[in-house]
Amino acid sequence: MNPSFRLASIALSALSAVALCACGGSSSSSSSSSTAPNSAVSVTVPVPATVSVGDPLTFTGKASSSAGAISNLFWQIETLTLGADSVTAVSNADCKTVTTDSSGTSCVLSLTPPAKLSSDVTYKLSFFAGDAKGNQSNSFTTLKVLQAASITNSPVAKVGADVIVTSGDKVSLSCSGSGGTPASSGNAYAYQWVVSDAAGLTMSLTNPATAAASFVAPVVSQSTMVKLQCRVTDDKQRTGTAIQSITINPVVKPTVVPISTSGGNVQPGASASLDGSKSTMYDVNGKEVTGQAMYFLWQYKSGPAGATPLTIYNAGTSVASVVFPAVVTTPTSYTFTLNVSTAPIAADGSSADPVKQRDVAFFVSALPAISVTSYNLVQSVNSGTSVQLKAETPSNTNSTVPIYFGWTQISGPAVALAGSGSQIAGFFAPTVTVPTTLQFRVSAGYYPVTVANPGTASADLIVQVLPK
Repeated sequence: MNPSFRLASIALSALSAVALCACGGSSSSSSSSSTAPNSAVSVTVPVPATVSVGDPLTFTGKASSSAGAISNLFWQIETLTLGADSVTAVSNADCKTVTTDSSGTSCVLSLTPPAKLSSDVTYKLSFFAGDAKGNQSNSFTTLKVLQAASITNSPVAKVGADVIVTSGDKVSLSCSGSGGTPASSGNAYAYQWVVSDAAGLTMSLTNPATAAASFVAPVVSQSTMVKLQCRVTDDKQRTGTAIQSITINPVVKPTVVPISTSGGNVQPGASASLDGSKSTMYDVNGKEVTGQAMYFLWQYKSGPAGATPLTIYNAGTSVASVVFPAVVTTPTSYTFTLNVSTAPIAADGSSADPVKQRDVAFFVSALPAISVTSYNLVQSVNSGTSVQLKAETPSNTNSTVPIYFGWTQISGPAVALAGSGSQIAGFFAPTVTVPTTLQFRVSAGYYPVTVANPGTASADLIVQVLPK
């Protein structure tokens, strides 16, 4: 190692060092190196570490070079927290002791966190390396030492995490003390909560002389942060303090704007989504509000005259669904209402908070009109033979809705029709002595063909029966 490197490393070792392997602290593995551009030297150091005890620590830096052997190594320690004490018991910062293997040269730095800390502190541990040809590189990691890792002359106060509340909320405060010289009997510490920064608000604390105080968040018109300080005093009247920040938001009664992306044209028998999931709330200033509960209710509003209201599935959720009738012979519309509120909604649509509504309309297309014919509108048969009557519906070839049929005899000697309610009917031709004509009519519809519902289309078939 050349003299200039060694002198620099010795001077810097008085500050402190980094790289964690650990006795009494959290350990870490090597991070990726931060080799300078075009440098033949590669350097790796441990990942950043945080410790909460004051035990000695070790940090291993490693260097290698593609141009030759590593000849210069040292650690440098900087204190990143203003006013913090330096680490102690620093050894091997100048890397007088190293180990070398096929993967490179390692230098282990040892140090101990300061014995006294008034707050959490952070140190930067930089590792420098150079090879015999003058190539250099460096990398760094950080060590955060929590205040709990030190032994202080004054107590250490610890408060809860910062919180966000709403005007009118009861806010609970919690503080704990450690360190110092607590009284051997009675309460170990004396506690006192004070308002450090009221942000212009009037605040009154309940039980401020205890570890667990509270207050009611005052009314604000905009988001406001206040700060409260907990003071922990030990038996020697030494005090430690900590600040807790509370953000108070105004009471907001949002305006809910229901939005549905469903609606439009659907086919008979289709299942459709009633989607109100994009409903949005705005506060009195027109700003979108997020994270507050919304309640939904879908209701059937209207449909064809005399029709039974359609069933809505999951009507109390933002996304519901409905199934439309399978048989629709004329274009029909159905309307549903989305109710949204910031309070639960009753089945009749009422709520403790205002309810916003939006109608969503669906238009159901009609099934195709039925046309009926037969490939044998006129046929001649002999007496006593079997006769088949078959109806065809060419306009409904692609329809998935069933069609009902009904056959009747219009004229001629009466015969017994078999299958009079199906697409294909039949009978045995009567015995005649002279040519005789029989006439039959087939009707078709989307509902069963009856006297009251004769169907929407019909066709007549003629059968001429010849004597034997």
